[in-house]
Amino acid sequence: MQQILLPNLPKESGSLMDNTTFHKVKAMQKMLEDAEHSLLYLPHYSPDLNPIEKKWAQPKHIRRTLTCSIDLLFQFFLS
Repeated sequence: MQQILLPNLPKESGSLMDNTTFHKVKAMQKMLEDAEHSLLYLPHYSPDLNPIEKKWAQPKHIRRTLTCSIDLLFQFFLS
């Protein structure tokens, strides 16, 4: 956050975050606020608003179709 994100954000930017536990750490919130950035959170469960959920839907679908383990799925597709 301090070394990469904050130095590269335009002034008074907004950050949109999901509700992952590490996104709610008070120190991180304070760093953003001290740098005059706004912080907004997605609703608690909002897969339609979170693009990564759409990407994870693809391997989940393949896994259900093949009825295989996660390890086998990623070993097959990443090798």
